[in-house]
Amino acid sequence: MILLAPFLVAATYPTPPLPPQDARRTQVAAEYHRLAGARDGEGLGELWKANPDLALVTIDADLEGGLALWEQAIDEPPAERIAQLHDRALFAARTASRVLGHPILADYAASFVGWNDLEKRNFRAGQALYARALEELEKGEYETALVAARETRDRAAPLGDWWGTAMGYSAEGRALQAGGLAEHALAAYGMARLLYHDLGLSWNELEVLTRMVSVLRSVERWSRARVAASAGLELARRFDRLDEQRELLRARAQIERRMGLESEALASEEELRALETASGD
Repeated sequence: MILLAPFLVAATYPTPPLPPQDARRTQVAAEYHRLAGARDGEGLGELWKANPDLALVTIDADLEGGLALWEQAIDEPPAERIAQLHDRALFAARTASRVLGHPILADYAASFVGWNDLEKRNFRAGQALYARALEELEKGEYETALVAARETRDRAAPLGDWWGTAMGYSAEGRALQAGGLAEHALAAYGMARLLYHDLGLSWNELEVLTRMVSVLRSVERWSRARVAASAGLELARRFDRLDEQRELLRARAQIERRMGLESEALASEEELRALETASGD
């Protein structure tokens, strides 16, 4: 028997931090409303192919919007309005899964719209647990953070809340890494990275990859560390994240030197110098 926590209204899972991309996010949301409202699957598919990192974030606004409407009037929720939001989100998610090749998107939306009242409460309780895990991490209470992170993950997965599952794994990895349990941290980070990738949450994937590189270097997994650093660099370049590019280029150069790849290490260092020159550092 799964024991449900008391009904807690928590903040939603944080969306990828995209200050430089705010204009694009607004434009994508407006196009989404227009195309989904017209049931233009072809146009919507092109929108998601051009903006895969914003598909779930945009669709999730409708899913969370429907849940918020239910929370505001639990006894007599606006069923018709909620159904409209759910229908639009599910249509868009199925389109995204089709054109991006990631069935997890449609599964996430279909799970969300199908929750009963107890499952909605459990979802919110899971969000509250995730917030607690982050608070405990900030305080340096890693064992308590680990418990909250794992419960976040274990609540989210049966609901089909793959975003929440990824968040739980990511927080679990941070707690394990801080506690010196590198192997277990890598297992958690690996799951988080794969989920974020399939969900199109590239900013979260970049954060996890950066942490993975640090752990992999600590246990001298040089080949995997190099691959992770290169994957992170690709994302950092895509979003023009200079700090992450610098960090990962430095790490990759050191990894390549440890692997005996001197020419590759020199190339990574040259790219780092060019980046610093261009940015005025």
